[in-house]
Amino acid sequence: MLFLKQWRFWISIFLVSLCIYFIQFNFNSKNSDFKINFGLDIQGGYSYLLELNEDEFLKNLLFKSMQSFENSYKIQSELFNDQIFIPLDQNLENLDDITIQSLGLELVDQNTQGRFLSINEQSFKKALSEMTLNSVEIIRSRVDYLGNKELSIQKVGLNKILLEIPGNLDQNVKDVISKTAKLTFHLEKNLISNSHVFVNEETGERLRVQKTPNLTGDFIQDASLKYDQNEPIVAFSFNKEGADLFAKMSSENVGSRFAIVLDGALITAPVFREAITGGSGQISGNFTNESANNLAIILKSGSLPTSITIIQEKQVGPTLGREGVKKGIYASLIALIAITLFMILYYKLSGLFTTFTIISCLGLLFALMTLLNTTLTLPGVIGIVLTIGMCVDANVLVFERIRENFKNKLENPKNDGFNAAYVTILDSNFTTLFAAIFLFAFGFGPIRGFSISLIIGIISSLIVTYIILKFFLNATPEKYLGLQK
Repeated sequence: MLFLKQWRFWISIFLVSLCIYFIQFNFNSKNSDFKINFGLDIQGGYSYLLELNEDEFLKNLLFKSMQSFENSYKIQSELFNDQIFIPLDQNLENLDDITIQSLGLELVDQNTQGRFLSINEQSFKKALSEMTLNSVEIIRSRVDYLGNKELSIQKVGLNKILLEIPGNLDQNVKDVISKTAKLTFHLEKNLISNSHVFVNEETGERLRVQKTPNLTGDFIQDASLKYDQNEPIVAFSFNKEGADLFAKMSSENVGSRFAIVLDGALITAPVFREAITGGSGQISGNFTNESANNLAIILKSGSLPTSITIIQEKQVGPTLGREGVKKGIYASLIALIAITLFMILYYKLSGLFTTFTIISCLGLLFALMTLLNTTLTLPGVIGIVLTIGMCVDANVLVFERIRENFKNKLENPKNDGFNAAYVTILDSNFTTLFAAIFLFAFGFGPIRGFSISLIIGIISSLIVTYIILKFFLNATPEKYLGLQK
């Protein structure tokens, strides 16, 4: 038959096959390597309550204040019992009460030796809250890089974070979220004064280096897992400012060793053999593929402002569950049958084409969601239901426009009717698509789950309407369409 040579026919067969394959594969196969991921509300997962170290954060704030004294006011100070001690022999003319308050400090005590300053309560709570919000975004980025896109994360109180991740327990997640990941670079120093000895915990290597870091990981903009002589390494690149600092550090210290330190532990201590001007470097050590990839994710996401502790871990049950998914599938099948019967009764053979269009749309939608490794949530199911409705609406617009053309006895009612209707379909679908894109860009959690399925569904609906529905209309003689009045 002639229609077997049409490209639309073969694409139609392919899309229908996709639907059958992906539906049965996703819900019946035990292989999880190539499946649609389910969200927390469908399959449950794990909940972590994280606590940021309040005492450590306080010391960091005090240290920054001491740096301000040194840089701005040329005043020497030191930490003493979580307070800043300023000797009276310093020039304190510019350090009046207003200046102290502007730095978020308050005078605690004063004696014959000097002044004792501390962070005032209001400033500390504000800084702690801002630090926790910043940590939320860092942790979200780390977990996202691991492939868990539909996590739930929120700030709890001043210094706690609630993290909920769908699926089975992944040790990688705990390893990644619990690391502070403060990366520092220190030049070797033989003198004892203003120096510190770092130890490699795996090899036992000890290296005395300059106590104050010459460069920090805050300048790293990207990191990834690479291989050097089949050994996994972490390759990183600096931003422009970091690249300039690293180039200066390496050019001035050719032949010298420097330490790469992560959270106070020596990772490696290479030698500057030449000036490194490319703004990139690598970290080698006794890495496995997993540990190197985890380190790359951590460096790429940025370091936490303070150390973090998992104070509670528990399994979270699904709010919908697999049984709910099955009931949703059954409800969708019943709805599909009802739509098919109505469309056949009203549009005759053309109404049957709607069923094939819907099935093909679902097949393409499931295929794209699987290939893009998206996560299906309960709001996402609602997006799929809305997609089915929009697909049916597109079919109705086409059929009604063709009916009008038959009534007006136009020369080519099928093609003219389809083309005119498809312009209207594009207008309505694109307005919805733009709204879904904005929801995805600015929303989070359930909102993004809904927008993802809606975006993919709209694209699938437009494709199958243009290809499959038009194929059936072209391949069917006008007298069998059931659209003549």
